[in-house]
Amino acid sequence: MEITYLDPSTYMSLESHEIRQTILTTLFKAAYNGKELTKQELADILDVKYQQLVYQLNNHLADFWKVVREEKVRGTRMEYIMPTEQNGIYIAMGKDRKIYIIDPIAEIYGPLETKGCRCDVCSKEESEYCVNSLIEKKVIPEELSDAEKETLEINKRTELRPLDRGIIKALSGIAAGDKCVLTIPCERCTFLMKKNLIEIS
Repeated sequence: MEITYLDPSTYMSLESHEIRQTILTTLFKAAYNGKELTKQELADILDVKYQQLVYQLNNHLADFWKVVREEKVRGTRMEYIMPTEQNGIYIAMGKDRKIYIIDPIAEIYGPLETKGCRCDVCSKEESEYCVNSLIEKKVIPEELSDAEKETLEINKRTELRPLDRGIIKALSGIAAGDKCVLTIPCERCTFLMKKNLIEIS
């Protein structure tokens, strides 16, 4: 999972716009296991006009997708697209330290305190396993600072879920001038297994 900081204005353009959310969720789910889609294929899946899809992609969703290859068919150029981060989770920070989340695969769009995160479907034991694994791999710190704990409390979250800790870790990179991208390994992610997006052998 890649947690990426999102410009608040980009978040606002998505927060209550159902068609943009549906476009992202469809694209991310189709592409999770490496499937490339043409814009026409995506428009057909969504049952929307091609021009309407292209307008949304180019004007409101440009941060979320990229062209991975092109083909010429009967003189027409076909672009195959995929998400910029196949398992991306996007966060924005608002007033009073409120955190907002966009997680297309989990179909979560909105304030963290009310929408939660994908880890909420996991049991306490599964979450503890993930948190301990991430601490061992030095992806997240073992202890949070008082200010970090306070930020989670403001957002009605605890430090028990791996993504809560991951989001705090990612946000801490902003002050240091980092790009605020945090990669979390998800080879055993219970959420993705429940969604049948990955198989564990």
